[in-house]
Amino acid sequence: MEQRAADVQARLATVSSFGELVGAMQGVAAARAEHARKLIAGTNAYARAVANAMGQALALVPADHRSTPQTTGRRPLWILFCAEQAFNGGLSDKVLSAVPDIVRERVMLLGAQGMRLAPLQGIEPEWSGSLIAHADAVVPASDRLQAALAQAMAREPASHVEMVFTEVGEGNQFEVVRQRLLPLDLDTLHRVQGANPLIHLAPQRLLDQLIDEYLSARLTHALLHSHCAENLSRLQAMAAAHDNVTHMAEDLAADARRLRQEAITEEIVELAAGLQALRGGKDARG
Repeated sequence: MEQRAADVQARLATVSSFGELVGAMQGVAAARAEHARKLIAGTNAYARAVANAMGQALALVPADHRSTPQTTGRRPLWILFCAEQAFNGGLSDKVLSAVPDIVRERVMLLGAQGMRLAPLQGIEPEWSGSLIAHADAVVPASDRLQAALAQAMAREPASHVEMVFTEVGEGNQFEVVRQRLLPLDLDTLHRVQGANPLIHLAPQRLLDQLIDEYLSARLTHALLHSHCAENLSRLQAMAAAHDNVTHMAEDLAADARRLRQEAITEEIVELAAGLQALRGGKDARG
């Protein structure tokens, strides 16, 4: 009985410690998701500003000077944004399974967890790297990804480049989305009417630089959303784990109370038996 009670108390202490760990992970995930949301708003504003500037620059470039990307006979290139860390409710699996026949495609992959899972699904990325663990690291991460993309396109030009990442919506909602990154559809840009802007670069060179900035903003958008969604998913997973830990702790506490009651009952029975034996001995002597 004493050994069983000690075992239950030890398990209860372990579960309580795990509950504290889960609570700490919830706090970290919530803080990281909130910080990423704040940066997402700024990134979206920057992308809109660059797109507006591209529209102004495009109006300065004659239509017959614009190059048309060659796509015939080329393969597409996919950029998959998986999770960096575990405990995320299967987020990386959802990203990896979002593209049919992805095993036959060219793939660039981000996220340490995705890199571990990709070989299990027959995916062999031609480039892989870490997803950001902190939102403040998004700018250098975006620069590295853009440089890797340029190298991949130089090795083998792609018919188009598509991103697969988890986009955050209202509240704590998120979903896996596919968005085309290249080629840009410049015809969809808003051309600002009125006087031409004052520029210090050739229009085509200015447009090329703005396109680089726009691509950087799009990659930053995908990185931040993926990071935010990973932490929101972890927050949900930890909430479920916290509920399970709470139930386990309640069950173990109930077991501990029951064992204490049984131990007390046994002691009372032993005392009663001893008292009865003592009285019986006195009666025999009398």
